[in-house]
Amino acid sequence: MTIDDSIKNLKKYISEFNSLQELDLSESDTRSKIIDRILIDVLGWEEKDIMREGHIDSGFFDYKINIPGFHLIIEAKKQFVQFTLPQKRKTTSFNSLFKENKEVITQIRNYLTDSGISNGIITNGKQFIIGKLVNTDGTDWKKNQCLIFNGFEDIKKRFIEFHNNISRECIIENGGFTFQTEELISKSYKIVSTLIDREKEIVRNNLSAEIAPLINYVFGEIFQEEGQDNLEFFKECFISNDEIKKNRNEIERLFGDNAPNLSEVIPAKNTESVVAQIENEISSAPIIAKEITAPKPIIIVGSKGAGKTTFINFLFKSKIKEEVLSNHPYVYIDFRKYFNQDKSVNTEKIAIDILNYLFDNYPDLKLHTTKVLKRIYYKEIQRNKQGIWDDLGDVEYKRKLNDFFETKSQNSLEHLELLSKYLIRERRIRLLLIFDNADQFDSKLQERVFLLANSLNRQANCGVIVSLREGYYYKWRNSPPFDAFESNVYHITAPRYNEVLQKRINYTLSKLEFEGKTSGTSGQGFKVEIDNQSIYEFLFGLKNSLFADNNSQMIDFLNYTSFPNIREGLRLFKLFLVSGYTDVSEYIMRVRYSQKEKRVYIPIHEFFKTMGLNNKLYYNHETSVIPNLFYPVEGSNDHFIKIWILKHLQKYLDLGGNSTKYIQVSQLLLFFTNIGYKLSILNLSIKSLLKNGLIETDDLLSDIEWKKMSANDYNISISAKGNYYLKIAKNRFHYYDLVLQDTPIFDKDKFEKIRIQFPLADEKGVRTLSDRLLTVTEFMNYLGYMEKSQHKELIKLFGSIVEEIKTYGLEKDFKTIEEKLPPTRAKNNAGIKVK
Repeated sequence: MTIDDSIKNLKKYISEFNSLQELDLSESDTRSKIIDRILIDVLGWEEKDIMREGHIDSGFFDYKINIPGFHLIIEAKKQFVQFTLPQKRKTTSFNSLFKENKEVITQIRNYLTDSGISNGIITNGKQFIIGKLVNTDGTDWKKNQCLIFNGFEDIKKRFIEFHNNISRECIIENGGFTFQTEELISKSYKIVSTLIDREKEIVRNNLSAEIAPLINYVFGEIFQEEGQDNLEFFKECFISNDEIKKNRNEIERLFGDNAPNLSEVIPAKNTESVVAQIENEISSAPIIAKEITAPKPIIIVGSKGAGKTTFINFLFKSKIKEEVLSNHPYVYIDFRKYFNQDKSVNTEKIAIDILNYLFDNYPDLKLHTTKVLKRIYYKEIQRNKQGIWDDLGDVEYKRKLNDFFETKSQNSLEHLELLSKYLIRERRIRLLLIFDNADQFDSKLQERVFLLANSLNRQANCGVIVSLREGYYYKWRNSPPFDAFESNVYHITAPRYNEVLQKRINYTLSKLEFEGKTSGTSGQGFKVEIDNQSIYEFLFGLKNSLFADNNSQMIDFLNYTSFPNIREGLRLFKLFLVSGYTDVSEYIMRVRYSQKEKRVYIPIHEFFKTMGLNNKLYYNHETSVIPNLFYPVEGSNDHFIKIWILKHLQKYLDLGGNSTKYIQVSQLLLFFTNIGYKLSILNLSIKSLLKNGLIETDDLLSDIEWKKMSANDYNISISAKGNYYLKIAKNRFHYYDLVLQDTPIFDKDKFEKIRIQFPLADEKGVRTLSDRLLTVTEFMNYLGYMEKSQHKELIKLFGSIVEEIKTYGLEKDFKTIEEKLPPTRAKNNAGIKVK
């Protein structure tokens, strides 16, 4: 039903209402002749949603509306029973209506209480009182706002508002009455909104800036543009995965980056095994002209940042035997170079670059010579010689031939196909094309790359290797165009992050000359120099420190929050090293003048702050790599729903680890809607958790470009990152020191208490520790206050979130901070308690 249909039916209903007024209608008649027509014809409710005259302890209710996640009782009074409502008001409190409408309000409240429902509508067919008449958090229901429509003229004038609040379509979409959502949003306050310098960046540390070029090289991608990569660096820093690992840690046990159990995916986890199988595929395909079937495309799949590019280059630059490569010239195509703003792929440019690469890097093949061109186009040349060129002299013939070659070469894609067939036919050589980094773009572009690779595979009989994001491949493998092509698929498993980090640092230290200086180019393009001794001391201290017990919290953060995306882990570590909050010179001094082991201790709160602020003075969850678990989704004031979802999913992980961690999302939604949560709020919360990588699905939605919820049911579980934030980060002082800055506060008095204590940052981002302690205390008191409104069943099942935070980290952090404060400050802060 469209809104135009609703307006048309309303006008028809109003025109017939006067004749109904002449009849003496009972409440039952009012329902059947009036309320039914409004519910079904105007508001679009269906018979399956409506229950009439249900019996409960306090009597018979008139209507009960039931949809997943939302329940509603409607009390229908006789049409001549006028409600006393304020004039020229859209909303008012139930307290202001109660005295004049006591009987009907009390009646519906009894029905609601007996039914365990909060929301109700009172109507006589032309006047409507809409709102929440029962509170479950102990607060006074009379203070709740209600939406009122005082007759037909008011409804016609405000029909969009009427429809948006109580039509079937809008209640399903919004999970409840829209006016309640708007009221929530208008009554929140944020610390960050009061700060003038909220977008300002700190003064950068000079040495951090100078060391940035080296850091970008060491902790960047192993493979760069062709000709720039260092083969020795590549070999030394590549991590091979072993088939069986002993003493696996928790992150590998619970969140292992394993290949899915699909028949077409080769589940070899051992790097050497995968290398041997791919090399065998390349070398075993016969290179003969009569073989009309091209070798199957090889698809390399892996999660984002797991090392697909690194593996491909390791394979060709280090592992495949020279005798195999000698008759398989290969070209590496980085698709990041061919992506246009209109999301198209310049296939002609790709073909031109492939040809130029072959000319430049395989000169012995002499593919650009007239002799080879004559062999490539032999049949056409022979036809022309016997036809249109038959009577040409030598000079004219050569001119025509050159024009012919020039014309043919202009169609680079077709020329590439014919050149490939020539190599097979006359040189017993098969061209290999490697298409990489298409997975940096959306599904449409990856589809185009896949089609181009398969087209060249079939038309040119060349071998192709394509890297794809595993999420896209597994999702679309049985759909066009993927199901039209038979491929061999290999899954690349991410290496352990600490092994990657150690190899990078070891390589740098082994190659760094102790004397002299190292130069490089900064991100702004400036040339910089730094003495090698300082670099050596910094990296040496870092090496000895990173994997020491007192720095294990930092490595845990990187492991849990980026696994299995090694690229992201390296990016986060680079972010820390070159941040203005990281005082490299201070770390160098600590190593230089250490009397014991040359180690740098990096406190987790320093590291966390650097990650969360990214050179800004203040925290903003929209730009930070640190997610705010307490930030409500649009239309909600619930700070805890995301944590309840994570706890519910954690329960399944705890039951049996990796084998039991997934549950159907429909099962999760049913659990929370039965408690009383709105479906729309749950879906937005799940979407937020997915986008932040705190939950994942077996359909690998977290590995896929995220725009909207899947229309189909799917399995869902807590991720390694979600596990970290639920069990570790959310219980620490340094987490609240950040997230309270942009968490909306839904109580003005409590917001003022937090705001008054909040200390401003100086130009280097330093804020007074004692005031930060008081600010976090007030914020936790606010969360404790808001938790009282949470459903008692959830607290009974999972325990108090605020109490858990205090018990498992925050109180210990408070005590540690108080011990570090100067005596006068410590005295002022002594005995602070979270209420």
